[in-house]
Amino acid sequence: METLELLLHRHWGIRPARLHAMSSGHTNKTYIVDCDSHRSVLRVSWPGKSIEQVRREALVLDHLGVLSVSAKLPALPRLQPTTGAQPGVQTPDGSWLHLFDYIDGIPGLPADAESGTTDAMHTLARLHAAMGTMPLPSPSPSPSTESSPVAWLRERYTRVARRAAPTLPADLPDRYDVLLDRIGASLDAATAWVTGPTHWLHGDYHAGNLLFVDGRVNGVLDFDDVGQGSHWLETAFALFALSRDATIDDRFVFDARLWDTGLLAYAAMQPHAVPQWMHENRDALMVLFCADQVLIHLEAAQRGLWMPGPGMGFLACWRQLLADV
Repeated sequence: METLELLLHRHWGIRPARLHAMSSGHTNKTYIVDCDSHRSVLRVSWPGKSIEQVRREALVLDHLGVLSVSAKLPALPRLQPTTGAQPGVQTPDGSWLHLFDYIDGIPGLPADAESGTTDAMHTLARLHAAMGTMPLPSPSPSPSTESSPVAWLRERYTRVARRAAPTLPADLPDRYDVLLDRIGASLDAATAWVTGPTHWLHGDYHAGNLLFVDGRVNGVLDFDDVGQGSHWLETAFALFALSRDATIDDRFVFDARLWDTGLLAYAAMQPHAVPQWMHENRDALMVLFCADQVLIHLEAAQRGLWMPGPGMGFLACWRQLLADV
């Protein structure tokens, strides 16, 4: 297989290029690309990423790029097309390579977590307003959930459930089927109380995908998991992601005060009042957030990209879902 340097030269005409691996999540690998005075970011996806996901991301980024100034959005990933005017390149193993303009900033909440959370939720409100003007695709003839406020969760659950269980730590495999049954039941129940219109979503809005400069959000990254669902549900998930204590693995712990602060910040920029179910069902929302986190990590493990274990909140969410079993 060609090296990344050769692929950059062949498809983007970049040479010589100096690559520096960045701290990455458990789905993509990311590199800083330095060439003379120009800096870019190369993202290498997992093998077998679907063309549909690639198209979704490009569609959403194109739409947001047009609105970025009027919507007062921070910097967003901007694709650098190949010399053949394509948005990316697929390698023989099924991985996708995308080259983006570099965005300055440091990922993760700043020292002032309250101020950082407030700005992060203001940013999400603006992002949702812009994504809310983007039409959804025509309904699929298959048993789809694209019109459901929990659509992107259901899609992820379906992908994980139809594949074999990944290798798990010794004390987890016996509860795998119970866990999936519980997640499925929670999603079924959520369709009755999670209400509101379905829109496009970022799909993975957390501090690691935000770039801060001087305590303010300067950029939002990783739109490669965009999906459809309720903006208010993604808002709740963002609040849990920003307020959780990722150092605790035996249960899910979050800062309720910071969660409320973030919700007020988001709601202040919305034309509609906070749905009552946001207040009445925070515990159930936490269960859905934990389900989403577990599914994200299980899917990465099924693809051979990550080994389930401590860190990144996986065990905390797993144990929270099975707390009363």
